[in-house]
Amino acid sequence: MTSPPSAPSGGSGASGSANGPGSRRPLPALVFLLALTLLAALVWWRVLARSPEDAAAGPSCTPSTSAAQPKDLPEQEAITVTVLNSTKRQGIATKAQRTLVHDGFQAPASAANDSKAYPGYSGKITGVAEIRYGPDGSQGAQLLQYYFPGAKLVTTDAKDSTVLISLGAKYKKVASQQDVTAALKADGIKLIAVAGAPDVETSTSTCSTPSPSGS
Repeated sequence: MTSPPSAPSGGSGASGSANGPGSRRPLPALVFLLALTLLAALVWWRVLARSPEDAAAGPSCTPSTSAAQPKDLPEQEAITVTVLNSTKRQGIATKAQRTLVHDGFQAPASAANDSKAYPGYSGKITGVAEIRYGPDGSQGAQLLQYYFPGAKLVTTDAKDSTVLISLGAKYKKVASQQDVTAALKADGIKLIAVAGAPDVETSTSTCSTPSPSGS
């Protein structure tokens, strides 16, 4: 009898079965899905890592419409001032007060040397000046800042509306009315007449005798 044909070797059959079409792994698809997952994770990490300050920074670039609106301050005639001298330079307070009176401010009291008798006194002033005021003198103090650029505003417990200007070591002169007007216009500020403004006889201190340290 003729012997049956021999069966294929086991190794050859196993190899063909492993490499058949149904046993191939979809490597390109897995790589694509992995890359997509990593990209999505990166995007979410950047979103979650963004600080609250950065998130709020965007809208802040838009200027507020209310900031551009002009505000009103009282005219000079409605503001009472007293100029003080915290330095040893003679006559600067008297001259500064005379200039303010010429520009329309009220100054019933003479210029003087700064001392503990005046609200907010803190000794020698190293800057341009201190503009000291109580609750009723805030608007007057804001206007006077334009006459003394660089001066420091100081609130006190003063009971009246008189604004004190104490001149310091860096004081040079009162700003001109022309410069003040230009600065007010640039800031959108209008001066308005105030009903019941004080009608007093102002003192320019031209006849006053300066104290020893020279107010």
